[in-house]
Amino acid sequence: MWWARSVLPPGGPGAQGTGDAGTVVVHAIASHERPDRSVVDVTELPPGRALTQDRLARVAVRADTWQLLRSEPLAERLAAATPLVLVERVERDADPVVAELVAFAHADVAERAQDLGAHVEPGAVVTQADAARLRLASAPQVGAVRWRAVTGELREIYVAPAHRRRGVATVLLLTAEGAAAARGWPRLWVGGVRTALGDAAARRLRYGVGRVGALTRLAPPMTPAADRVGVPRRHLEPSD
Repeated sequence: MWWARSVLPPGGPGAQGTGDAGTVVVHAIASHERPDRSVVDVTELPPGRALTQDRLARVAVRADTWQLLRSEPLAERLAAATPLVLVERVERDADPVVAELVAFAHADVAERAQDLGAHVEPGAVVTQADAARLRLASAPQVGAVRWRAVTGELREIYVAPAHRRRGVATVLLLTAEGAAAARGWPRLWVGGVRTALGDAAARRLRYGVGRVGALTRLAPPMTPAADRVGVPRRHLEPSD
């Protein structure tokens, strides 16, 4: 998988309504046309090369502030994933800097937005200020991913048991990797400390993460006991 990157002028087709700022858009391409995980500017592709085949996802950020704007799964199997709305937080005061994406079910967010007379589309990445207005802090999270922005090391990936095996983790990882590709950050990779469930998932990962380090320590399960009630066993235990 590699990334095709383009910069769209403000107000142009595909721009994300960012005022005077342009939009950087990256497409995840599942092909062997370019080296794995490379970032290729569209101007470097052959003339007439259409970004319509082998696309997995599209991620957009503001060209001036690098604010993450939108994440759209495009592959057929990902298009059927749970529709999400994301909130991004970058802890710039942390050492090293930590980035986090938190996912909420679009149906829940849309209902909260409607109560405020607003509209939020699936795939939107809302600001922390808008998340506060939507009271997302009190909403059940569908999943989250945390990573070290300066190294790309994945620190945590979690999906609520009721939403597992629905493509949520893949969408989160592709969004995080797409944001890194657009911003020029290091690509994501998995360190040696992970849960048994995380280790099984890491060995199955196809997209969004490059290198998976050798397992050095098995961490305790992250799923709270209360969240396990009524959830199918296959959502809670490692499987190959």
